[in-house]
Amino acid sequence: MSKISIIVPVYNVEKYIDKCLKSLVHQTLQDIEIIIVNDGTQDKSEEIIEKYVRENQNKIKYYEKSNGGLSSARNHGLEYATGEYIAFLDSDDYVESNMYEEMYNLAKKENADMVECDFILEWGFGKKIFDKRREYKTKENMMKKPRVVAWNKIYKREILNKYKIRFPEGLIYEDLEFFLKLLPHLNRISYINKYFIHYTQREDSIINKQTEKIENIFKILDNIFDYYKEQNIYSNYEKELKYMSRRILLGSSMKRIIKIKDGQLRRRLLLKTVIYLLRFGSKRNLVNIKTIDGDNKLKICFGITKLDIGGAERVLVDIVNELIKDYDITIFTIYGGGEFEKELNPNIKRKSLYKKEKKNVFIPIYVLLCGKLIYNKYLKEKYDVDIAFLEGPITRIFSYKGNNKKIAWVHNDIDKVFGNDYKSKIKKYIDKRIYKRFDNIIFVSEQNKKSFEDIYGNLSKRKILYNYINKERVIRLAKEKIWEDTKFTTNNSKSEKKFIIVSRLVKQKGIDRLIRVHRKLLDEGLNHRIYVIGEGEEWNNLNTLAKKLNVEKSFIFLGKKINPYPYMKQADYFILASYFEGYGMVLEEAKILEKIILVTDTAAKEAVINYDKKIIIDNNEDAIFDEIKNVLQGKNIFFNEENKKYDYDNNYLLEQIKNIL
Repeated sequence: MSKISIIVPVYNVEKYIDKCLKSLVHQTLQDIEIIIVNDGTQDKSEEIIEKYVRENQNKIKYYEKSNGGLSSARNHGLEYATGEYIAFLDSDDYVESNMYEEMYNLAKKENADMVECDFILEWGFGKKIFDKRREYKTKENMMKKPRVVAWNKIYKREILNKYKIRFPEGLIYEDLEFFLKLLPHLNRISYINKYFIHYTQREDSIINKQTEKIENIFKILDNIFDYYKEQNIYSNYEKELKYMSRRILLGSSMKRIIKIKDGQLRRRLLLKTVIYLLRFGSKRNLVNIKTIDGDNKLKICFGITKLDIGGAERVLVDIVNELIKDYDITIFTIYGGGEFEKELNPNIKRKSLYKKEKKNVFIPIYVLLCGKLIYNKYLKEKYDVDIAFLEGPITRIFSYKGNNKKIAWVHNDIDKVFGNDYKSKIKKYIDKRIYKRFDNIIFVSEQNKKSFEDIYGNLSKRKILYNYINKERVIRLAKEKIWEDTKFTTNNSKSEKKFIIVSRLVKQKGIDRLIRVHRKLLDEGLNHRIYVIGEGEEWNNLNTLAKKLNVEKSFIFLGKKINPYPYMKQADYFILASYFEGYGMVLEEAKILEKIILVTDTAAKEAVINYDKKIIIDNNEDAIFDEIKNVLQGKNIFFNEENKKYDYDNNYLLEQIKNIL
């Protein structure tokens, strides 16, 4: 008996099958059997398979059958499998060489019935998305939000056979039924935090074709519910199954239905979706349907302190300018008149508590004590979704309950942003009660989510969603010329490198330590210039420090710029040396412009983790000095630095936002 049987169905994949099989025959785990099922392929896949069979007769079993579809081929392979564990791999995907060895070893170590790993979604034009498993505390939690794909797991064969778990033939969404039928029979589930599988995204794949086959989801859900009833376990999982069904119907299924071009078919499936949603309860979720096929759009109100220049503000403007195509959007600000308001699509409605920013110590107290009054007065129009897009005052105002959905968006490290004085303790006490009122809490980084949970615990539903930015806008604006700024355009030596910072001038950003580092580097004869774009409360202190250290001519404050991108484009390096951060939206902009990025070890590093041209610096002044010195001395060499093209694409984030709505 082999340790693992890997079942590979094949149908018309001559472009991909070689890479797939090569990744299997070179597995570090030797005791495997590769079961190839030729499902009536009509291209040259068979010739490639036969070559591998000849060269690997001790590992590969090859079977042919008439075309019956993916499920039929997988089930056929299961009949011949002898492995202790079973794995499935689609023939257009490939895996890392150590995948099955590490998964098998973990399975044995933890006596697991199933082991799951992470994967990478890959497009032919270089785009990649790293799909990481969410945290599951219980089997019931996994059932509510299942990660159903069959090919990122290994399963004990004896369990599949004992309970006769097979794939439904002739239907799409087959992985959903297979996994949900298997899940209640698993006693031990293990997880390995590694990206082992490369999942190829093909436009011609079955699931990407919007046809009447999408209707299969209703049959699949019926099959799952019937199975749980037959096994006498329905009452144990009824709540989770209904939640899962609503989520599938309003998420992946609905997205495919609305893309169907046949209007009559689309309307029929939408009506059927409503009927099934009523069966599964939760009338509240039905509010999303009116955005799909009609003139009534989902009404969303975003709230933020003000739309002045800033990272979260930039993200909000880019998001709403995209969402306005499909939704009715209002933005509520405490203070009106922000610079970014000029960039809003004219169809976006605006409301403000005050027409412009006021320096009044009583306003925060008024917002804190009279949040419900403000909400009822200014947001009395009925919105389907309220989104507090920034932590602090706006979150407190938006927390007051109606019958609508409430979402809080956290951009900063909650543990640090409020400090540690007695005021911060009061705020944290109040905010714990505030955040309990929200249905969903969105975080822009893993670290911010963890920091929040350390303070407040497991409040509401929590999700990580990296910040969206409009790539085309950044590239277009970066092409504008810099005419007036002699501080920046004055020619300096080509060997004198330019560093640029785009940041609010506040203590959090650590610009004071950069000034001190800059002085020390000059003292060592390392000529360079550092430019800072931004304004803030530390302006006078930072300029005073620069003058005190006699660096005001090489550490240059350029002030606020509506368009910072031409400056970023012309600089050699982008640097963000904050003491703490959220996601660091400006790093996304620097990636779009393909800058070499230096960033301190904060939550912001998540923005560059898969970006080649970056240096992550230990979060202290000495480390910042050492790394910049290495850069100036040419010790940090980036592979193919001049020629390597970075293909930035984050449009998938818009789909994730729509799913949350």
